[in-house]
Amino acid sequence: MSLLLLASARQASRLRLTAPLVTVAARHLSFSPIYTAETTVKGARNGHLKTKSGSLDVKLDTPKEFGTAGGPGTNPEELLAGGYAACFGGALAVAAKEHKVALGADTTITGLVSIGPKKPKGFQLAVELRVAKSGLEGKVFEEVTETAHAICPFSHALKNIEVKTVKV
Repeated sequence: MSLLLLASARQASRLRLTAPLVTVAARHLSFSPIYTAETTVKGARNGHLKTKSGSLDVKLDTPKEFGTAGGPGTNPEELLAGGYAACFGGALAVAAKEHKVALGADTTITGLVSIGPKKPKGFQLAVELRVAKSGLEGKVFEEVTETAHAICPFSHALKNIEVKTVKV
């Protein structure tokens, strides 16, 4: 069985995508993916991460808060914080359109990912998404961010961790 499954050209044209749509056929998914990202990490938290596309090629270091010497590299928590913030920003724009409100052109999303011990064993995450300069206030902010979470695939994937959205 091929590792790549091409989606129909009709779906690609509807979504205005220029590259073929691919997914890993070995996985049994409940949806038809329109994109699959691929990264390879060698050396875990003190190693190296590279995307298949070559667009990201970074050194990884465990933060000194873990009791290590630290280092200049990034870490999984920073990568998750950036990815979630970017994805949520896109979902927020879609949600604002759905609610027929204007989203500020200077809207910024700052993602904070915290990691700490989980009892009796392991670690757990918590996320805070700080939305600034959105132009959304009060109940409208709450409704639009709630809709954005309903749209955002990162919010779906991380529904079992504490996620807080705040206006700053």
